[in-house]
Amino acid sequence: MIGTEELEAASYATWTADESDEVAGWQVTATAGLSRRTNSARAHGAAVVDDESMACLTDWFAARDLPLVIRETPLMADATGAAVRQRWGFRELDETLVMTGPLTRGEHEGVDIVPTDDRAFQSDLYRLNARPDGDAATLARIYNRVAQTSAGVWVPGRAVAAVAVVGPLAAVFSLAVADRHRRQGIATQLMAAAGAWAMECSAQEMFIQVSGTNRPAIELYESLGFVEAYRYRYLVPVDDGRSN
Repeated sequence: MIGTEELEAASYATWTADESDEVAGWQVTATAGLSRRTNSARAHGAAVVDDESMACLTDWFAARDLPLVIRETPLMADATGAAVRQRWGFRELDETLVMTGPLTRGEHEGVDIVPTDDRAFQSDLYRLNARPDGDAATLARIYNRVAQTSAGVWVPGRAVAAVAVVGPLAAVFSLAVADRHRRQGIATQLMAAAGAWAMECSAQEMFIQVSGTNRPAIELYESLGFVEAYRYRYLVPVDDGRSN
């Protein structure tokens, strides 16, 4: 069974950050504000939760015009997460499921497999995932960095996803289907195309990350044989102002 540590490493290797560093014993990443996962601090095991470490972390993110967000995974010591809530006064913002499953097989005729640095593919990826225009350059950097180990699976104008391979694992990101084409089996075809490409790259297992509130997506992945591996959540200051 693939462990949490290996999945965490693979997720950062396939969805890369512009900057990575260690600050006050915490691992930090920043990517121009796009996605909380690559704009947050995390700890492997225990980490110091005191005024000095909070100041160091806050300053690091503020220098990049970002708020301090803590990403709490099962790799973080329970006592550290509790201290972030109690001493720093942080609250949970949302929860994400990491699910693992087999390399999906099945019909995928009509799904194009293209390089992730293909500009037309990236244009549909931004549009169908409802990304703000300002995210385009950042998303391009993310996908261009893994262009040699990734592919886009794409039904132009209708559906899109990306798959990236690291070692035995294949990660699927940014799967989206246009509203008027949903419930027609296109998402299943995208997953089949992603699985077929990943098999050619010698991957053995696939993983995805999905919001804990996105029940239709979770049910789709469960129907394809995916199971929950673990969950992670974000912690933000109580007065952060963002709603759950």
